[in-house]
Amino acid sequence: MLTGLYPDGVARLWGSTPTSQTNNEKVRALRDRRVGDSVLFYTGNSFIARATVVQLFTSPVIARAVWGSDENGRTWEHIMALDDFEEFSQPVPALDVLAELQVPRPLRMLTLRSAEDHSRVAHRLPAVHHPQPPHGRTRPSASHTPPLTGPDLLNRLRGLKTNRNTAGGEPSRHQPLALLWAIARIAAGEPRLARWSDFRSEVGPLLSEYGLPGSKVTPEYPFWHLQGSGLWEVRGVGEDAGSMPSVRVLNDTQPEAGLSQDAAELLQDPVTRLEAMLLLRSRYLHDIDLQALLGRLGLTGYTAADGLDDTLEDEHAATATAPERATGAAPRRDVTSSRPVRKAAIVSRVKEIHDFRCQVCETQLRSNQKPYSEAAHIRGLGKPHHGPDELHNLLCLCANHHVLFDGLEIYIDVEGVVRETHGDLPLGPLRQHPDHPIDEKYIDYHRSLCMLNR
Repeated sequence: MLTGLYPDGVARLWGSTPTSQTNNEKVRALRDRRVGDSVLFYTGNSFIARATVVQLFTSPVIARAVWGSDENGRTWEHIMALDDFEEFSQPVPALDVLAELQVPRPLRMLTLRSAEDHSRVAHRLPAVHHPQPPHGRTRPSASHTPPLTGPDLLNRLRGLKTNRNTAGGEPSRHQPLALLWAIARIAAGEPRLARWSDFRSEVGPLLSEYGLPGSKVTPEYPFWHLQGSGLWEVRGVGEDAGSMPSVRVLNDTQPEAGLSQDAAELLQDPVTRLEAMLLLRSRYLHDIDLQALLGRLGLTGYTAADGLDDTLEDEHAATATAPERATGAAPRRDVTSSRPVRKAAIVSRVKEIHDFRCQVCETQLRSNQKPYSEAAHIRGLGKPHHGPDELHNLLCLCANHHVLFDGLEIYIDVEGVVRETHGDLPLGPLRQHPDHPIDEKYIDYHRSLCMLNR
């Protein structure tokens, strides 16, 4: 998870120790914080820096490795992963900012506010500095630039030069939404480049429905300006277009745009694609109805751990036969489907290793006078996950926890503790067995899916 958030190898973390209190100021702050919140750092009655929350997680192991423990043996295990960190050139007196936010005092050395609250006081803070590289009409040729890598791709997504509704306010969603649309094309096996008319008709409604409230629907801006990300190209616009062609020119010339060849190739990998979607979600699209958006884009396979089967059904209405009408039996129809073929031997093996007991709750169910459990793939076999059917990618679960695991309602944290996705309530450690090694990369993949769907 940290590698996906910080491919440059430098993690920006802030932690809090646990508390036994139930409703003090610290408890309320931990309970109410959200991805996308602004963080203002405080000392000497002034704010000295700001950052944005891009991920929340609980990990005593990581906390002890980074900060150690206090005199009571506690560590700062409630962790915020931060980005957009910026030190102010001059301290900003905190009194007026806090008064406008209706906050009596900072929580120790920082104050957490929503992006909306932050935009209300942005005029009291220094403007966010975003150096703008010159926009080229096309990406430099591969002969002059090194090949794009996965970490490069994530860094460029993180550094999108998005407009903001106010100085320091929430970034525009136009480019992130256009990129998510382009990623959906890659996942569906469609061409990476699309004509302007198709882009406008498909991306325009996304901007209208999921863009920032009050923002204009201008698909021409991401169509053209995404070139500045180094992940996008536009073909078919003449050299006389200036800094940006007009909509009339786009309508007349019908250029094509989309992900660059190397970006598209990287995003064909399910792991890289998930990391990119998680970054776009946590950084730019954290407060939208993600399941509805993924449904619009044909990415509903990402809302469950088992993915989608390639199922083709007869579309004609089922018609009851004469015997079925006579007996009242339900009508039937033939169905043709294509499903991954599971290896029965490893399914039996994982159940035998764990004596048919759930690795989460230890329950051993019985059915037809026999022990019963279910083998759950950690990274699903179906689209778009395309996980492998091997022992290292399996868990032995009861029916209840299989449903919760596939439904992304529980996940396994970096310490092997099973937690509820919404609220992080620990359910206990995942029971493991020396004869059943689990590949951590599959756990990471499932955990990223859960973070995407929070």
